[in-house]
Amino acid sequence: MITKNKISKNLEKINIKEKFIIIHSDITGMIFKNFSVSELWKIIYKSFGKNKTYIFPTFTFKHDQNIWSYTKSKSECGILSEYFRKNIAIKRTIHPIHSVAIFGKNYKEIPDHNCPSSFGKNSTWEWLCNSKDVCNIAFGLGLEGGATICHFPEENKKVNYRKFKNLKIKVFGKDNNIIKKKFRFYVRKKKIKNNWKNCENDLFKKKLIKKYLFTENKYPVIKMNTYEVTNFLLNKLKKNKDYLIR
Repeated sequence: MITKNKISKNLEKINIKEKFIIIHSDITGMIFKNFSVSELWKIIYKSFGKNKTYIFPTFTFKHDQNIWSYTKSKSECGILSEYFRKNIAIKRTIHPIHSVAIFGKNYKEIPDHNCPSSFGKNSTWEWLCNSKDVCNIAFGLGLEGGATICHFPEENKKVNYRKFKNLKIKVFGKDNNIIKKKFRFYVRKKKIKNNWKNCENDLFKKKLIKKYLFTENKYPVIKMNTYEVTNFLLNKLKKNKDYLIR
């Protein structure tokens, strides 16, 4: 079993120059003796830097009574994400599916989500994808599940295999106030699947993704700059709108 000290040493080898870090996570390979999520977060925070601003996806796909709540709706992106949402974050963006939780000294630079759709104009994800100072980290995941930023280029280029779906969900803000605006999701059409593996291979070839493996258990961590990957995908989809599907 891996130790806390070895996790720290592995993470400290990952040089992150950007001041904003998005973290997607499957933490299976980071389980240590007497494990606690709070201890794991402390290791990550110390290893990557206390001067960074951290963003975790806190997505919600199941809505009890068709309600989404800023304070009560749990993250369905793993136990590290949910721990961060409840115990660390100082801000959560408002979207009934694709919200994010944020913590760090530069959190005010990240705009509120002022868009009905997840990844459209004036969305938080638009800013995260267009900023040159954002790093995307995926613990134990590949491009699939580990890089939500890839959906922004799909919506931006209006790919034919997705369509807007209006969400009939009551949305409650931080103070339990009802958010009156309507929300929607650019959902994949039936029987369509994304081909993330081919895209991931292309990104590796272009050296836009860097992969790290823990020496003890070969646990993977991938790193990418959101701006660089976004522009790569925008150019690919401009030439071929079916680039990301099978």
